[in-house]
Amino acid sequence: MGRRQFTCLWLLLGLFAFFFTLVPAMAAIKETSTLVGRETWNFNLASTQDRLINYGDEYYGKYTT
Repeated sequence: MGRRQFTCLWLLLGLFAFFFTLVPAMAAIKETSTLVGRETWNFNLASTQDRLINYGDEYYGKYTT
């Protein structure tokens, strides 16, 4: 096997590896993008003023875009 064929083989193997790792990642991105705009459960967040903010009590339904 010549040097050119060897380089071509490694290039093809690299492209196949890149493709087969990219496809599952793209599928995961597609699944998470379907969550945009859907309602969420009640949750708490820490604020910068050292208190917990309850999303359901303080913000849900009060502000619209």
